[in-house]
Amino acid sequence: MRMTSASSNDPRAVVEYRVPAASLRAGDLVNLSPGEDDWQQVLGVYAALTDVSGSNAELRTLVETLDKRYVVVELTDLNPVDNEVHFVDGVALAVSADDGPDEPVADVASPDYGVRTYLYTKYELVTIRSA
Repeated sequence: MRMTSASSNDPRAVVEYRVPAASLRAGDLVNLSPGEDDWQQVLGVYAALTDVSGSNAELRTLVETLDKRYVVVELTDLNPVDNEVHFVDGVALAVSADDGPDEPVADVASPDYGVRTYLYTKYELVTIRSA
């Protein structure tokens, strides 16, 4: 398990861990692209058919098909808005990174809370942040 920390005295210090995918829990923050900081929150983890609740037949079928070889993980799907934001006539605009026209933040930000579904081997190491 690898761990990094910004400062041990700062209560906001970030600690990152690498854990097996089978250890993920709802609420964990996962970096889907280490080095690029694509952090998303875990919504659900399904390693066995008993983990699937509700009437999601597609998810039940997927988990059953994988026969405990993989872990199905549902994560948020929120696009980052990495550019500076400024206001023009009451409209929030994200500054273009490529010298093009600035875009309305509403066009750059995720329109809603989407869901990404990932498959990990149960032993695959995933980078998470401590709460």
